[in-house]
Amino acid sequence: MMIELIEIRLCGLRNLIFFVVLFQFSCTNETEEAISIVWENDKAVALQLEKLSIYELGNSQIEVRLVQEGNRVPILGELKEEGGMIIFSPLIPFTRGQSYAIYNGDKKLGDVLIPGFDPNDSEHSLVEIYPTQDSVPENLLKLFLKFSKPMREGQSVNYLTLIKGDTDTLSGVFLDLQPELWNEDQTLLTVWLDPGRIKRDLIPNQKMGAPLSKSEKYKLIISSEWKGLNGGVLDRDYSKDFAVVARDSISPAPQEWQLEIPRSASKSPLKVKFEESLDFSLLNEVFKIISHKNQEIDGEWKIGNEEKSIDFTPDSNWNKGKYKVRISSRLEDLAGNNLNRLFETDLEIQTSEQEDSEFQFIEFEVKE
Repeated sequence: MMIELIEIRLCGLRNLIFFVVLFQFSCTNETEEAISIVWENDKAVALQLEKLSIYELGNSQIEVRLVQEGNRVPILGELKEEGGMIIFSPLIPFTRGQSYAIYNGDKKLGDVLIPGFDPNDSEHSLVEIYPTQDSVPENLLKLFLKFSKPMREGQSVNYLTLIKGDTDTLSGVFLDLQPELWNEDQTLLTVWLDPGRIKRDLIPNQKMGAPLSKSEKYKLIISSEWKGLNGGVLDRDYSKDFAVVARDSISPAPQEWQLEIPRSASKSPLKVKFEESLDFSLLNEVFKIISHKNQEIDGEWKIGNEEKSIDFTPDSNWNKGKYKVRISSRLEDLAGNNLNRLFETDLEIQTSEQEDSEFQFIEFEVKE
């Protein structure tokens, strides 16, 4: 019996690991049942056993196992009855190219072979490297790599090289963080420079120095050997040249940002200019527009050139009146300084005068 399924993401582990879970029910039905797949956002999130109810099963054990090199490894998931059928939802989605077996006690109900990706769709590319500007502060904290298709995780440090001055290949610059910080579809990776070497009062910084040095030039290289989730590799090596400027020791200050305010009865965008590059990933998460009635305005945010601005286009025309731009204080600049404190601030010695705020606001008025 052949059914379709998808990929499993298990952030933080170099190999896929599955855990056992058993479900206790009665077995009175000895006929093989039909098995189908439940898809959600192009992912196989569950197996559905048709015309088979928990009541019919009674005291038997329902188990889904990964078939790998002759071994059958049970996986963790949730079993429930819905619409007269049993649905098994794994803790994490199923993996393309893998086989699974479904058992009812000692009886095998069927096999599932997960289809691999289209071999004609195996070529990957690196869409962008953030920050996109060609100069970064000496205390740069993070880089972001955006790929065209899902990539394999847990291996990024093996495919990243940083060269100083065209000749000096640096080691120990990037944090081998496990789990790696991927977005949900594994197309955007956050790469941390070692924070222990950036903070000047920590031992790694005192022993090895900061990862980057002011006034130096660097080249970041991403190897074409890095494989995608479907086994394909990058279409070529990628690189980014950048220069290092002075440390950034000032938090972003929304009160100093500039707004270009649209007119009412239009869908013209509200433009917010920062005058410095900010954290690409957080820019997608921290902004809201709030009306004078304290209601969130629906619309689309678009990050501007070099991450120095952001535009908001409403779904409906602007109404005349007062609004607020609400910004989560989690927003950071390239050095990890957020709206409340500097990255190097020691939280243990924070004074009562330095109370955190969850949000900051910029007020504006839309006129006719």
